[in-house]
Amino acid sequence: MNKIIRKIVISSILFLSLVNSVSASVELTDFFSDFTTSDVTINSNMDFQGKAVFELLYSGDLVESHEVPINAKAGEPLTKVIIWKEKPQHDFYTARVSLYEGSKLVSNSSYHIAYGTVTLPPFQVVDFSPSNSGVQLLLRSFNPTVADIKIELLDNNDIVYSKTEEDMSITSSSELKLGWPFLLSANKTYVVRAKIYSHRLYAPPLVNTYIAGFTATDDVEILPADVQVDEYGASVTIRGKSQVPFDGSIVVTARNRATKNKQSYRQQLEDILTSGTESTAGIVWKGISPGNYDILIEAVNQENITLDKYETVLRIPEYPAANVTAPGKNAPGFESVVFLIIVIAVSRKIKGV
Repeated sequence: MNKIIRKIVISSILFLSLVNSVSASVELTDFFSDFTTSDVTINSNMDFQGKAVFELLYSGDLVESHEVPINAKAGEPLTKVIIWKEKPQHDFYTARVSLYEGSKLVSNSSYHIAYGTVTLPPFQVVDFSPSNSGVQLLLRSFNPTVADIKIELLDNNDIVYSKTEEDMSITSSSELKLGWPFLLSANKTYVVRAKIYSHRLYAPPLVNTYIAGFTATDDVEILPADVQVDEYGASVTIRGKSQVPFDGSIVVTARNRATKNKQSYRQQLEDILTSGTESTAGIVWKGISPGNYDILIEAVNQENITLDKYETVLRIPEYPAANVTAPGKNAPGFESVVFLIIVIAVSRKIKGV
């Protein structure tokens, strides 16, 4: 009987192990690569920690390799992106991605890359300019076409933001503008990828990727039309141009053209600015004498770095003081003079009589 029970227990353990191995799965999906970037999506029904190794091969020989840590949560697809460094020397390559748990190979996938005229899209990328506020993509078409354009903001190997413009008509000149809807980290370097799917009538879309980078910094501009400077002071309006918050001041410097003396005035902005938001600050002259002045207005951040400036001139007039002469003690007043004139006139009239 004990032998029978032991067999049943062993069989149950083996069965449960088999069930767990079947139900616990990790797979690689949506693997893509061209000669600019490569990406893969990892799907797992359990928490998984390991690494993904991206390899670029030519005729079986390794050309380039990237190793990316993987920390996938159960039921949450995870996408990783790498950027190839080597420049293509041949027309055809193979990209391969392998998923490891420790030293154990869990899964792998391959993708064939063609380089040259085979992969040329029906358009030219004229401008691809990511910035602190967003990204601008300008395309010029060789032949009118339709494409899906996916813009991705990358932080190392992770996609932190993605937006797709579907069925975009690309004609002689087509432009796509996109603003970042979230705050950026100051002094952080980001990479932006454009993944463009050109539609084809009887074939799958032709996919091409393009990358460009930028370092996120705060940025503002002084609006010249809203600058007011007169003999009483200055009023300045500043507009944010970055998704890195600007918490700064305006600094107004008045330089007397004749004496070369300078006086500076600083005023903190009431608002913290991001892209498209505005704030107005004003200063009142204190201790400034009449004369002609060169006025320098600067937008300065907390690190005392000038982000924008505006110059103008100002004349502060010298108003003459009113001259009022006080009557002397012995000087006759108006009434005395009038009385004297009357007396003289009367005397002459009497003599004439």
